[in-house]
Amino acid sequence: MGKRKATEQDMANIVAEWAVRQIHNTDASRAAFRNLSPEVQGQIHGWAADERQRRADGITLTD
Repeated sequence: MGKRKATEQDMANIVAEWAVRQIHNTDASRAAFRNLSPEVQGQIHGWAADERQRRADGITLTD
C-alpha cells in the first residue's frame, strides 16, 4: 500500500473505468461502444484495467 501523486494518465484511467461500467447499463450504450474501432475499445478497456489494478494494489492517489 502506498500513496502517490495523481498523473494525467491516472485521471484517464479513472474516467475509463467509470465509462466501462456505464457502457454496460443499456443496450444503446453497448451498441455505441461496439461502433468504436477495436483499437479504441481495447485502449479504453486497458486503461480501465490499469485503474482496477491500482486499486487492487492499494495505491492511493493524492493531488
